[in-house]
Amino acid sequence: MTGSLSFDRAAEYYDATRVTDPDTLDAIIGLLGDRVAGDGGDGDGDVLEIGVGTGQLALPLSARGVHVTGLDLSPAMMAKLVEKAGGTSPVHLVEGDATCMPFADAVFRGAYARWVLHLIPAWEQVLAELDRVVSADGPIAIEPGGESGVFRDVFLRFHEVLGDVALPLGLHPVRRDEQLDSGMAAIGWKLDHVQELAYVARSTLAAFFDGIPERKFSWTWNIPEEALTAATAEVRSWASERHDLDAPQPDVPTRWRVYHRR
Repeated sequence: MTGSLSFDRAAEYYDATRVTDPDTLDAIIGLLGDRVAGDGGDGDGDVLEIGVGTGQLALPLSARGVHVTGLDLSPAMMAKLVEKAGGTSPVHLVEGDATCMPFADAVFRGAYARWVLHLIPAWEQVLAELDRVVSADGPIAIEPGGESGVFRDVFLRFHEVLGDVALPLGLHPVRRDEQLDSGMAAIGWKLDHVQELAYVARSTLAAFFDGIPERKFSWTWNIPEEALTAATAEVRSWASERHDLDAPQPDVPTRWRVYHRR
């Protein structure tokens, strides 16, 4: 067992809680179109998305003429993609674990992933699998996610209160960029482009705290109910002394990292 985390339980609310504003989405699709689909291998073949989920990226990328294969551990998430596509998916969907991909060597001209490596304990094995299935001169683009701004401070406070049970299974939510660069370097890949974007979230800390009892965030899924309830009350009180919980937060910065083989 790899311990990779399936998002079956989140399929019905995922799109409502992981929103990408239209301008940022256009920028991401442009980045992937130029840096991955347009810059990979011999120009033929599919681009691979690991953790394709509900198709937030794969569907608009496919609409621009890119052939995408989407890999995901969750049938429910991929079913939502098919539903959003009107019943027939333009993305070639494959159910499987990213730590042991059901693909031959060097079959993709490029690959990308967003918000997935924190869910996989053996995330270094995912990088090794990407190295195996991407063509010799194909790129890999990864946006590891993580916490920024006041949400970073709140997460670190939860970690202080709960200990390591609050940490995600894979990449660290604060040290993720350094971990990812080191992991890619270890298998012979170099970082050659970073594109910073800002998600127009306009979310509030109040909404964040309100979503915790419903376990809308994957880091809460393995925390015992009593411990999570007590920690949420403590951290909410701590945060209310420092921030207006109802104030819309600034845009959330994020960084796409594009790698090539050395």
